[in-house]
Amino acid sequence: MAIMLSACTHNEVIRVGVPFTDGLTEGVHFQKDIKDRASIVSLRTILQNETELESLDRLSIEPQAVFTIDRPDDDVQEIRRFVWYRDNGRAIMSNERNVLSHKENQEFFRLTAEQTQDLKKILQ
Repeated sequence: MAIMLSACTHNEVIRVGVPFTDGLTEGVHFQKDIKDRASIVSLRTILQNETELESLDRLSIEPQAVFTIDRPDDDVQEIRRFVWYRDNGRAIMSNERNVLSHKENQEFFRLTAEQTQDLKKILQ
């Protein structure tokens, strides 16, 4: 854990938001910035242990949440995940929003129920 804490730069922030669609416009309303290093380390641990999916389960069109890990001092968005919470207590995440027409570089990931609970605690 100490190694991971030292690996995080001091200028990292988790930005948490909700996707929206307004007619032809899609975007994200970012509602909160989290600068707590322990939360950033915990989120990175979850991401290191996410399971990549080869096939996609059925998902609703709109994700329930989105988060990014940004380095504002460097003007860099390092990680972006759209999140779909499942009825079984797990979550599916993707680096892209659209589930109906996949982009070439789109990836999907599955979290365990425990990882999903940890993610919810971080993002709330």
